[in-house]
Amino acid sequence: MFKDDAGRSVVLPTKVDRVFAAGAPAEILLYALVPEKLAGRNHQPSDAALPFIPPEYRALRQIVNLPDRDDPKYDAELLALDVDVYIDYGTIDDDYVAALEAISARTKVPGIILDGSLENVPAVYRRLGAALGVAERGELLAREAERVINKYRGTLADPPVKVYLACSQNGLSPCVEGHSSGEVAALLGAINVGGKIGGQGRRPLKLDEVRARAPDVVIAAGASSMQALRAAPEWQELPAVSAGRVYAPPDLPFNWGPRPPSVNRLPSLIWLAYVAKGRPFDAEFNEDVRRLFAAFYHVTPTDAQLEQLVAD
Repeated sequence: MFKDDAGRSVVLPTKVDRVFAAGAPAEILLYALVPEKLAGRNHQPSDAALPFIPPEYRALRQIVNLPDRDDPKYDAELLALDVDVYIDYGTIDDDYVAALEAISARTKVPGIILDGSLENVPAVYRRLGAALGVAERGELLAREAERVINKYRGTLADPPVKVYLACSQNGLSPCVEGHSSGEVAALLGAINVGGKIGGQGRRPLKLDEVRARAPDVVIAAGASSMQALRAAPEWQELPAVSAGRVYAPPDLPFNWGPRPPSVNRLPSLIWLAYVAKGRPFDAEFNEDVRRLFAAFYHVTPTDAQLEQLVAD
């Protein structure tokens, strides 16, 4: 009997050979833990990502349609894959739980949902590793996640660093504190000038509002957005931008930013701790990223690959 993070007691098979990911967050969670058991991939890796993925995991079956809570016509693909467990990962709320239960009831595939918060990653891997028959690997991932979380926790708190995290291509929709998109900055102890969830909500800001909050560093939603903000005259009026302190999270083999909100955010703890302080990437940075990639992504990047990962 497995008790998931919605408090549901679910009977899982004694032996689990094939698992199904209910979306991108679960897919990355499971790729790190049991790539050999993953029944397929919702999102195929880009050509640039392939060198960071072992050859045997580069061509997993493409899953075209995820099951739908209210429409059984999408169940056929899940059933054809003959999986043992259906796993969701992320926010625990009534809608997600109801969808999981509806799909599981129709297909007779046991389904579980797990809390996707960064702080919960070690606990998830310990419990899920044991449930899927890979307790030792679950413990390895749990310990590596704990190492990174504990090492970098609070590193932007003293002296406090003010960060503006953009969650839209135009830079005006902030990633706010209290939401999964703001978890990395919060764990690092940064001041998130984008605001807090439940305060202004997630409404777009005006550029004057961003300027008034005087961020020390701006984190763009992606590489193209970073280049656009750096080139825009109106954004140059922000001292952080005019000083060149606009960055985008690396995106290989999975985006290091807030989307999807899965364990792909762990390397961002290391990366943001460096760029937010203007600290050059050094041997310690390289070693921490190598260790994390070896544990979670099954590859150990070369020096040239590490340079490629963080090139902007």
